[in-house]
Amino acid sequence: MIFRQLVFYALLVGSLSGLVLTVAQAWQVVPIIHSAEVFEEASASIPAIESAGQLAAAHDHSAAADGWAPANGIERTAYTLLSNVLTAIGFAIVVMVAMVASISLRRNDKPHFDWRHGLTWGVAGYMVFWLAPAFGLPPEIPLAATADLEARQIWWLFAVISTAAGLAGLAFGKSPWRWAAPFLLVIPHLVGAPHVPGAMFAEQSPAAAVQLEQLAQQFIGATAIANFAFWIALGLIASWAVKRIVASTGSESNSDKAANPEIKLPSI
Repeated sequence: MIFRQLVFYALLVGSLSGLVLTVAQAWQVVPIIHSAEVFEEASASIPAIESAGQLAAAHDHSAAADGWAPANGIERTAYTLLSNVLTAIGFAIVVMVAMVASISLRRNDKPHFDWRHGLTWGVAGYMVFWLAPAFGLPPEIPLAATADLEARQIWWLFAVISTAAGLAGLAFGKSPWRWAAPFLLVIPHLVGAPHVPGAMFAEQSPAAAVQLEQLAQQFIGATAIANFAFWIALGLIASWAVKRIVASTGSESNSDKAANPEIKLPSI
């Protein structure tokens, strides 16, 4: 029963928080990506781009030559929303299972679970899945020089697992070893994320590289804000859902006890 409730509420939490992320991205993140894509499309047809007129002409030429892609506007926003919702549902399942597990571990202490716990879990999710990996691998715009994709994915997973283990050790560890947990937070950064040597936009003209570097800095800040809004929304909505799940599970357990009371035989 609790599994079915978790799945149902995860769909709801993921849909709502995914919508929040999409709205936040539409505010600043998407316009920055569109600006970078103009350079990306233009670089395929014009080796050195120095003026806005060249950018516009190259954009029109390359757009006609490219294959299918979601059109800017409603179509692209719809695909972005779908992707964000599906991703958010996966995160919601992970966070809600962790919330329920933490309540179960402290059931003897009769923990009070409310929106403040959801806020804490949201901040923790932000640190685990975005902030810690972004210290080593900041979000990148098109045309940025990047290391091998598989190497970056492995390091990202390493950073996520280490950060999650470190935070869990600090929050739930009861032995003196809990104070060793912060070491887990810094291990991925001591190892170092994979990067390619040289400038981020070395293959672009000097004028284009300057503009792209500015866009890259803006993109990091905009992405940080959008993901923070997403994780806070996910944590708060998930805490509401988990509170309802736990309440309904508790009431069902009490009903079962009332319907099937223990029968104690008298001692002889």
